[in-house]
Amino acid sequence: MSELSEVRTGADLVADCLVAEGVTHVFGLPGTTVMDLIDAVAQNPHLRYLSTRHEQVAGFMADGFSRAGDSLGVCLGVCLASRGPGAANLSIAVQNAHDESIPMLALIGQVPGSITERRSFEEMDVVAAFRPFCKWVVEIHQVDRIPELLQRAVRTAVSGRPGPVVVSLPLDVLQAAAAAAPGPRTRIHAPAPAPAGVAEAARLLADAERPAIIVGGGARDPEAVLRLAEATGAPVVTTWLRKGAVPHSDPAFLGALGYGAHEVSDRLVREADVLVALGCRFSEFTTKRWTLVPESAALVHIDIDPEELGRVYPPTVGIVSDAATAATALAAALDGVDPDRDGRRRARRTALRKEFDEVCVPVEGAPQTGVVSSGALTAAVQRLANCEGVALVQDVHTFGPWIARHVSVDRPRSYYGSAGGAMAWGFPAAMGMALARPDDRVVAISGDGSFWMVAQDLETCVREDIPVITVIVNNYAYGNTRDRQRTAHGGRYHGVFLDNPDFAEYARITGALGIRVTSDAELPAAFEKALSHPGPVLIDVVQDRMEGLPPGLVPPAAK
Repeated sequence: MSELSEVRTGADLVADCLVAEGVTHVFGLPGTTVMDLIDAVAQNPHLRYLSTRHEQVAGFMADGFSRAGDSLGVCLGVCLASRGPGAANLSIAVQNAHDESIPMLALIGQVPGSITERRSFEEMDVVAAFRPFCKWVVEIHQVDRIPELLQRAVRTAVSGRPGPVVVSLPLDVLQAAAAAAPGPRTRIHAPAPAPAGVAEAARLLADAERPAIIVGGGARDPEAVLRLAEATGAPVVTTWLRKGAVPHSDPAFLGALGYGAHEVSDRLVREADVLVALGCRFSEFTTKRWTLVPESAALVHIDIDPEELGRVYPPTVGIVSDAATAATALAAALDGVDPDRDGRRRARRTALRKEFDEVCVPVEGAPQTGVVSSGALTAAVQRLANCEGVALVQDVHTFGPWIARHVSVDRPRSYYGSAGGAMAWGFPAAMGMALARPDDRVVAISGDGSFWMVAQDLETCVREDIPVITVIVNNYAYGNTRDRQRTAHGGRYHGVFLDNPDFAEYARITGALGIRVTSDAELPAAFEKALSHPGPVLIDVVQDRMEGLPPGLVPPAAK
């Protein structure tokens, strides 16, 4: 409520509704049509408003905040932007959240209703613009409907298959006097699996010879997954960039599919006679452009979204359910059955795991000076992953397949990657995660191309004292595109090589700790220094501009 007036406004009501829904942080950028809302949020003692230098960053911070929520609950990230250009800037983060099924609430200021359809300053049809890539979009025209529609917006964002919801708030609605109050917080419980479906799936698994389990982003309970693996003797692989779904030390784990996957991980899927897919949408990279899953395999597809069942592969058994609930029910249905009576499944799994462990060891090669080798950097990242309380955030960059192939993670919620493909996601998402998990140290691993798109918000990181460590894998190139030009276009390079500043010096100017690493030998001390520093850190890891993929790996678009 404004200090200059005792009149409670629509903006005050929005802030109260956010508090009622458990929201704690709001990320955004000031603008004319959202200043009343920012004022209300900033004055509410239960909300923290953080201003960014670009709306895209606010959206990615909300994305990261949501991902870092409790593994069995939902943590909702909220971002806001002003009309027109601000909304357009925010759109890439909304689209990425939609592609990745991340709950997000985007509040967008709109011109007053009295001047719409006149092409007024920065006017945009928010509903039409955002409808193709969000779960729901609504414009609120009456102040007394704010509680009803905001409650529906939050419920839609976090229920079923999660995703972003966009709410357009005209300025006259935010400034109108409000008598309504927030409604009670509600949640929709996920559906339990149909008993008939569980029984049919259990029969398939009991009779299988080479079962396998594919775990996607919808399966967020590693214990439920491993109970099913133990009950069936089946190996477990994760989908692309979801390698943190189960602990890698468990003997059932056989790697992650997708770009950078080991052949042994792909092979166990190709050879499977029964596949159980938990919260998995069979994306292009995970399935090697939909060539990985054999037609002869019986498919048990479990997903909370009924539209996902049969979208790519027709399931033998399709079950609409929360993945963890269904996995637990399926394991219980096999209790006492012992489908691996002769031990052949576990013997095969043990042999595959031995092969997997052998190929996971990175080849470091001779120590490099003047530049940093990817092998040495991989070993340094592995040491980070082994540290208690460290969470790794993998951005879109050429070094990603090295992490996919050679870095293991053992603790739940200690690795995050974005399969949406949006460059520049990593650093802002890491800031959001650090705010949601203040007891952990979040480390973003980004390429120079990605980081430089959002580098201005290192100032945000410093101003808000967010202790993120950002590792820039600096090869002076848009490395993924460079590799495709090298392998598919005869080595004709166009627009991929960059001239970069000294990122460590840039960090120091901004107020962060900056560390520049130009040899393999400098890596351990640099990472140790970063972990001991209480504030924001940027590590500039300089590589040769032709440093690229792990040996033998070819960019998928070049095949």
